[in-house]
Amino acid sequence: MKKQTGLFYLMILVLSAVGFVLSPEPSNGATSPEFFSPPPKGHYPEGPLGELVKKGEKIFTDTGHFVPGYKGNSLTCASCHLDQGRKPYAAPMWGAYPMYPMVDPKTHRTVWLDDRIRMCFRNALNAAPPDSETLKALDVYLFWLSRGAPIGHFLKGKGYVKISSPDKESSFFRGPDHPRSPDTLKGLELYSKNCASCHGASGQGENGIHRSPPLWGPNSYTMKSGMASVHLLAPFLRMNMPPGRNHLTDQESLDIAAYVDSQPRPVDNTSSGK
Repeated sequence: MKKQTGLFYLMILVLSAVGFVLSPEPSNGATSPEFFSPPPKGHYPEGPLGELVKKGEKIFTDTGHFVPGYKGNSLTCASCHLDQGRKPYAAPMWGAYPMYPMVDPKTHRTVWLDDRIRMCFRNALNAAPPDSETLKALDVYLFWLSRGAPIGHFLKGKGYVKISSPDKESSFFRGPDHPRSPDTLKGLELYSKNCASCHGASGQGENGIHRSPPLWGPNSYTMKSGMASVHLLAPFLRMNMPPGRNHLTDQESLDIAAYVDSQPRPVDNTSSGK
């Protein structure tokens, strides 16, 4: 049983490596008319592989409960990768998994999927990097979500939607096609109207961490998390918040993101020894 699981895990890494070498031009191809369709919820492969997929899903959706040794705050993997890592334009795992390994454009080094997961645990979950068994379960769960996705292709819905951003050379220009610079005071007003009913006026979340995780403070993501960047948080908000209705404009998303990211949060987890 262990031998079969190990061979399958090795196959995953080999397929990823092939995708890295043969990576073609970006494509918006998908296996459905609009977005790639992962396996239906509740459907798992049989045998030990299925058990590992289930374990990875539990870790992904309720991280602190199923791997309490890596609980650094109140967030889970699914706090940012919505709908169990399935939702388009919420950094879906079926859009990310087929792109690894990749070359980091800043450092020019090869980045593997496990490297990225470790970084998310440290920066988003404010926890220690996970052990090999936790990584294995997460890797196999992400592989299962990506089953049938073309290796090395940019799928529609991958990452976040592209929104209009202020022209850095003309920060005071205002117009429908060139948003003004993000405004934290306007963001506070918009946050109170659109976000506080779930996340609370103090940004600490309400009605359980799965419904509304804390957006700042000691139980939220750190300053090194991707969400601590206005230009990443704003596109996430644009397509995903408030839940059920995508009615924020590009400018409103930028303003709310600026307000949220201006609030206090952990700098990093090095001082805690994690």
